[in-house]
Amino acid sequence: MAPRKKTAPPEGETAQINIKVVPAEVVEKLKTIAFMEGVDYQEVYILAFTKLIDAYEAKNGKIKLKPKGSGLKDL
Repeated sequence: MAPRKKTAPPEGETAQINIKVVPAEVVEKLKTIAFMEGVDYQEVYILAFTKLIDAYEAKNGKIKLKPKGSGLKDL
């Protein structure tokens, strides 16, 4: 078994999410990558999300986040 690398927590504000339906094969592959690289699987998930967002923004432009607490008035 490969020793786990110590990783720093993500910078900035974090949020916990619950993804209800992910193919089991995808989850197992992500966990296997984490195991082979000796990192926590959450780090692999964060990297996957980050790469997806980067690719989306490269194709479609910067994503504008809606301000918190503004309700529906700014939509």
